[in-house]
Amino acid sequence: MMQPPWLAGVAAALVIGLPGGARQPQADDPAPIQRMVATERAFAAAAREIGARDSFLTFFADDAVAIVRGAAGQPTSLVPAKAQLAARPLQSLPLQADLLWEPFTGQVSGDGSMGWLTGGYAVLSSASRDLLGQGAYFSVWKRQANGTWRVWLDEGIALPDVWRDASPFRAAPNPDAGATGSASETVVIAESRVAAGGDAWRASLGADVRLHREGVMPLVGREAAAGWAQGAWRTIRYAVLQSVVAPSDDLAVVIGDYHATSGAGAETGSWVRVWKRDVTGRWRIVFETSTPS
Repeated sequence: MMQPPWLAGVAAALVIGLPGGARQPQADDPAPIQRMVATERAFAAAAREIGARDSFLTFFADDAVAIVRGAAGQPTSLVPAKAQLAARPLQSLPLQADLLWEPFTGQVSGDGSMGWLTGGYAVLSSASRDLLGQGAYFSVWKRQANGTWRVWLDEGIALPDVWRDASPFRAAPNPDAGATGSASETVVIAESRVAAGGDAWRASLGADVRLHREGVMPLVGREAAAGWAQGAWRTIRYAVLQSVVAPSDDLAVVIGDYHATSGAGAETGSWVRVWKRDVTGRWRIVFETSTPS
């Protein structure tokens, strides 16, 4: 399988945003999610022409990060994504395999400065069109000073089958109203509440939450996500590595690592979680992806 650079890592905890639930004006772009989706599609089209390395270098933000999961008990870390990509050799043309993907759902912040997308990907032989691999990607996008959208984080999981219903695109629904937390708390406080998983984590899931897990078809909805977690892990401990919050303080992306126990023993890995404020101003989890080391 052609190796797509699904990226992520560990740096010091950093939160960018306004405390106390402060709000910014709406975006000056009247169609931020459409522009973000269109840029994702242009990114995918470029990959078919010039390959993963050069298209990722073109569409990644200069401050993009990549997650590096440590082996043999070593911690997860965050590294500059573009430096990692630039170190890769040029791909031969014409391409021997095509990396194809399509955005399926996602959201943007109220000020149109940040958003996320997810969808299916497939790797096909250029000559025979045989399927070489498939999975689901997740990308975090940031609007740049010049108004263009660029990827800040890109992660992916392998799937046991092709994600067959991953089009056409539709915006993810806003989270339902929750009773956990308050409108005045930061996402850091919300994360500290779910650090041990369990009931606190389940109570923070939005009704339409999406859960992506390596080797498992995407899970949609609070009951499906909570049921999977309950069956997979006996204990879990999440540790935050980095957080970014939109200036409008209504959308946040948090990266971390986890240590879990199950019937099969201990497991470590990385996770990325998207939080969005509901109509009452409380933070709710709308997306989560995790990958074992």
